[in-house]
Amino acid sequence: MTSALGERASVLVLGGGSGLADDLEARLGADAPGGEDGEAVETHAADAAATDGSRLAGADVTVVADEAGLGRVRSADRVGSVVAFVDDPANRVATDPLVDAVARTPESLSETVSWLLARERRSVVRTDPTRTPSRIEQLNAGMTELAAVRSVDEAYRAAIAVAEVVFPEYRAVVAVRDGEWVEPVVTSSGTPVEDCNRVRVGTGVAGQAVQTGDVSVAPNPTPESRYDTLLTVPVGEDVVFQLAADASDGADAFDDADRRLAELLGSHLEETLDRIDVTETLRAERDRLLALFANVPDPAIAYDYTDGDPVVRQVNEAFEATFGYDPETVMGESIDDYIVPPEADAEAEELNEQLQRGENVRREVTRVTADGPRHFILHVIPIHLDAANAAGYAIYTDVTDRREREETLRRQNERLDEFASIVSHDLRNPLSVADGYVDLARETGDVDHLDRVADAIGRMDELVEDLLSLAREGRSVGETEPVSLAAVAREAWEGVDTDVATLTVESDATLKANRTRLRELFENVFRNSVEHGSASSRAEPDDSVEHGRDAPDEPLSVGVGAGTFEGDDGSPASGFYVEDDGVGLPEADRERVFESGFTTDESGTGLGLAISERIAEAHGWTVEATTGEDGGARFEFRTD
Repeated sequence: MTSALGERASVLVLGGGSGLADDLEARLGADAPGGEDGEAVETHAADAAATDGSRLAGADVTVVADEAGLGRVRSADRVGSVVAFVDDPANRVATDPLVDAVARTPESLSETVSWLLARERRSVVRTDPTRTPSRIEQLNAGMTELAAVRSVDEAYRAAIAVAEVVFPEYRAVVAVRDGEWVEPVVTSSGTPVEDCNRVRVGTGVAGQAVQTGDVSVAPNPTPESRYDTLLTVPVGEDVVFQLAADASDGADAFDDADRRLAELLGSHLEETLDRIDVTETLRAERDRLLALFANVPDPAIAYDYTDGDPVVRQVNEAFEATFGYDPETVMGESIDDYIVPPEADAEAEELNEQLQRGENVRREVTRVTADGPRHFILHVIPIHLDAANAAGYAIYTDVTDRREREETLRRQNERLDEFASIVSHDLRNPLSVADGYVDLARETGDVDHLDRVADAIGRMDELVEDLLSLAREGRSVGETEPVSLAAVAREAWEGVDTDVATLTVESDATLKANRTRLRELFENVFRNSVEHGSASSRAEPDDSVEHGRDAPDEPLSVGVGAGTFEGDDGSPASGFYVEDDGVGLPEADRERVFESGFTTDESGTGLGLAISERIAEAHGWTVEATTGEDGGARFEFRTD
């Protein structure tokens, strides 16, 4: 595939498939510049990875439809005009410095390609046997070469090649400032660079041109040179373009036309060098940003918006590791569909609205990772702030561990408040009692008062034991093992002063638990039933029917068994229960019975059920207080 726009123009399509190439060729048809009956343009579709440099160099226009095509163009030594065929004119392909034009529809693509081909044809000197192209036509044709170069060295060589066509009778050289010297770098064919002298800045013709920035026609100050006249054109601040005429051309070797054409060539070379410099700066900046993006330790994505959805354009390795999706899976897809939990859909929609307005967003969110839901600080940076946006970057900083530490500290602080309240209130009373009766014993000599002191000390000992137990419940349960519900319940019953109450194990089950802590749980629930459900603490006898007992003097009965209960989400949940046939729990107290310090008995500590609840939570269980079948208290523990 070779084209100089003299026969059939060549268009290469990278990406989009053969269908795009066929559609483009059909649309161009006879309307394409330079031909009729559809013979003017030859369009080919090619796979980016399999396309060699010569094929790219032979294409007058290259159409890229994706990152792969753009990457192949970027790696080529030389290509013609480049058109991005994309849906979003703001995406990475469309905004790349290599791209000359952008088309979003097949219609606009054919119009854009047609225009570029026409422009290229106008800039190429057509061979006409009846006349010789003028030098300005030759110079304009050479500008196409300069416009296509991608490096500084290419630009210097292209400028010399144009000079050899436009000024065939002269020798041309491009010299570049290197510190205090102006060094020749490219010369006309047949003239070795080594034969050209370097000069200091400010000396010689080239050195003065770099210093002053003035165009000059002057004698060659080097006596032994065969070239006696030099036309010197400064190009920017550090480059010089020179034409040298030999002695046979005489003093009038360079006329005004030579000077104008040389200055025009120098101007085009300067524009080309500026373009390359800007392109290299942008490329270097892009590479730095890509390196930063790739090496950010937190998960990060580059996105743009399509129909209101944040579509992934790139992810870093940390994103893959955290969320468990490789780039091929999520690229081109809405990120919300993969990592936003259902309950956060409204929050994500609000975020998208903010970002599309150009607002910078930083907030705590919950997202679904490969290890389940985790908490992140989401920092989203639109490409342009305070303007309607379609693209940006999102960084997810995991704060789950910090949140858990904060929650642990919060619970610890709550327990400290509980302890301080209980110590300041409940321990003060027995201390005051003991102190008073010690004084009485001293004053009266009656040692019977010391019995009351001993009772107060026993009360304090009970409070201290309960406080220590409550403090432990914020920790893990330690080692667990399969244990028998019935066996542990009976052991716990033996450890409680149950008076005349009776225990009935109605069914057994195997639980995975810490045996010691589970026994402590039962002991506290049993003690609560005996102390609050027995005849001595029940309501008046008139209430016995309401509570399901025939007579208040009957011994309290406590039942334990395995069961299935309704979970928080309405689904069945396995567990066990403790139920008595005592006076039951008032409706108003059911939500408070697990609060530290809550009690309806002046002699109670109000900590027993709180301890049981903490032990259950440490196992990952939940507990609910309700009413039993006989009107007594029932405690249901859900274990799954």
